[in-house]
Amino acid sequence: MSEPVVSVVIPVYNAQDVIRDTIESACAQTYGDYEIVVIDDGSTDGSGEVLRSYANRLRYIFQPNGGVAQARNRGIAASRGRYIALLDHDDLWEPEKLVKQVAVLDARPEVGMVVTDVAHIDRTGRPMHQFGPAYQPQHEFARLFVQGFVPTPSATLIRKSVLEAIGGFDEQFNSAGMDDHELWTRIAAATTIVGIPEPLTAHRHREIKSADIALGHRPLLIDRLMARFGQDRERRLYLQREMALYLADQGKYLIKCGQRREGRSALVQGLKLSLGEGKSVKAAWRCVSRLLRS
Repeated sequence: MSEPVVSVVIPVYNAQDVIRDTIESACAQTYGDYEIVVIDDGSTDGSGEVLRSYANRLRYIFQPNGGVAQARNRGIAASRGRYIALLDHDDLWEPEKLVKQVAVLDARPEVGMVVTDVAHIDRTGRPMHQFGPAYQPQHEFARLFVQGFVPTPSATLIRKSVLEAIGGFDEQFNSAGMDDHELWTRIAAATTIVGIPEPLTAHRHREIKSADIALGHRPLLIDRLMARFGQDRERRLYLQREMALYLADQGKYLIKCGQRREGRSALVQGLKLSLGEGKSVKAAWRCVSRLLRS
């Protein structure tokens, strides 16, 4: 078999209600030289049966549940294309998405990743009439770490050679959340990113991450970035402020869970950091107000 230009990598976990629409949006692309690689990350809801019904249109790989970062890496490793298009199991593409992105990478060898703007849809697929531009230089994280871009995984097309050079997704982020944020910073440090200012990707608001998952990944991301960028004064200050805000939220969560002593300790740590190296009035006020309420 000849190698395709694009490999569409779809990690799936318990998405029986939406995965058919996602696969159909990939199959409806006007660009024809692609393969679809699906990694079923231990689904238990019948997603596998739906995917196996597309046996002639995709490659299906099952693995025990290991998290989305691991599933994405497995899919990337199994891919044969020189460009990788990530597609989350509940998102959708406009038919021209790939053809427009491929044109950019083909024409500009210095570009390693192309992203599109994003339209937001609700869990049933109805438009929420909200659009997110990929290029957001006013977003401090994006400006400091990702060349001004705030990518959504499903909106990206990435050279596989770039992913191989930087090492893929960090599997310490073992459930959905912030594994992509960390990857974008490494891509931004290694290559040029450009955006197509059209909402060619639809992001579905279907799942709400539990507070413990979201909180657990924030310090991991901060630690990763601090190790790489902590010598830069502006980036270090941003990361210290983010850590102070994390401690404020962690303290609130622990108190809500009945761990009052641990929660107050986190709030005190956050207050000290926000008044010291973090220099954050916002974080300080958040810690003080939660200490008083506790």
